[in-house]
Amino acid sequence: MRLLPHFNFRRLQWKLTLYYILITIIVLLLLEVIGFLVFLTLVNFNSNRALELQVAKQAQVIASNFNGPFVNQNQLEKALEDWPFEVGVEFQGFSMVIDPEGQIIASTGERALQKIDIQSELPEKVQKDIQIALSLPPSEARKLKSYSYTRDDILYIVAPLANEKDVRGTLVLKANDIHFSYFTFWKSSFQFFVLSILAFLLGAALVGIAFGIFTSRSLVRRIRKILSSTDRWSKGDFTTFVNDPSKDELGQLSRRLNQMAKQLRNLFRIRQDLATLEERNRLARELHDSVKQQLFATSIWLNTSKTLIGKDEKTARDHLMKAENLLHQTQRELSALIRELRPVVLEGKNLSDALKDYVEMWQEQTGIYVDLKTIEKQQVSPIIEEVFFRITQEALHNVVRHSQASVVTIHLICKEDVTLSIQDNGCGFDINSHNQQGVGLSSMRERIHILKGQIDIQSMPGEGVKITVQCSQKDISTDSKVGMNRYLEEVKQNDKDRTDFDFNSG
Repeated sequence: MRLLPHFNFRRLQWKLTLYYILITIIVLLLLEVIGFLVFLTLVNFNSNRALELQVAKQAQVIASNFNGPFVNQNQLEKALEDWPFEVGVEFQGFSMVIDPEGQIIASTGERALQKIDIQSELPEKVQKDIQIALSLPPSEARKLKSYSYTRDDILYIVAPLANEKDVRGTLVLKANDIHFSYFTFWKSSFQFFVLSILAFLLGAALVGIAFGIFTSRSLVRRIRKILSSTDRWSKGDFTTFVNDPSKDELGQLSRRLNQMAKQLRNLFRIRQDLATLEERNRLARELHDSVKQQLFATSIWLNTSKTLIGKDEKTARDHLMKAENLLHQTQRELSALIRELRPVVLEGKNLSDALKDYVEMWQEQTGIYVDLKTIEKQQVSPIIEEVFFRITQEALHNVVRHSQASVVTIHLICKEDVTLSIQDNGCGFDINSHNQQGVGLSSMRERIHILKGQIDIQSMPGEGVKITVQCSQKDISTDSKVGMNRYLEEVKQNDKDRTDFDFNSG
């Protein structure tokens, strides 16, 4: 039992949605990594500016040690000692905190700076920056404000220490030979980048899902239209076409498929017309070679009998008897032609019984002996019965017309695989000769091909012909049944249209 039948991830819509999500996440992660590497590169090539930003940040942290009128001296000195290690920077020099009265209240670095004179230790420009930082409004001082000055490859940085009410002092840094430790710097920046990556992943997932569903829904809907039309084409219905007026690749594919469907429809019509014409020609030849000649002979016997009436009654009666026999023979041959057009032999019978009845009638008409052997261990599909009966008719028809055979052997095995073998002792033919690939053999191949079966035709001059047909019943799909039924209905309708008179009386 599927709890979420709607979310079938094998469907194209959800595959595309997952692809969009993955691609968006990968692209954003790459951009994040590239941005981080660029940031590290900028830090490496502009260490002075990076250090200035870090001093401005640490100034805000150190300002928390100024609580009211008192200063937490121990924590202030520890913060001065620890912050370079926390941000991963190494330098030669010192850092100190100066109060608004110009006194050093905490320091760390080269030596104890509380005993030195700031006027002599710091350049005049730095001293002015200290006064500017102390005079800033608290709101302005808390915006990562900093001032820098470089002299003789020595960097001086001044940052105000401010709370919400006033500026309580300045952080002053003197540094040269500056180096950033990438490992320590990465640790200090890890939280920021982790949060940004999580935000990127969440945004990428939302964007990918929205974009995937919106984009793939229209694409899948258009593909379903193509599948619906092609399913109907596979069943022989070429009256529907794909309605997609767009000019992209799917639109071009739809128009080409529509053109192919029109061509197939025209091809089937031409094929139907050719089959109809060939069948008419065959019937014309059959009627000319047999029925017409017999009717002509009958008319001669009747005319002769008419002239002998009143003169030689016995001879006239003999001629009438011969004419009657010819009429009966003509009637049987017309009945055989009608049975070929309409396989009523299969109605209410299985394939074995239908072949027995047909073979008996065929032997009586042709005088050719048929050895029929059947093994029926499983019921045969009606579609296979129809095709195999038609192939037998066509093969026996070829025996009469071409083989000059005296014996025909037919073996039928009805199992999961239905096998039919028809062999004669006639004159045979060269199977590789193009002239011998007639309509009858093509018709057999065509019929068995619809059922996805196999046909093997063996013959050599003077050694007769052997035709073996095999078809598996489990390979008969719904589409094959529909296509075969449609094909047989067309054949029956064509045969009905060709028959301008009814010989049911015979």
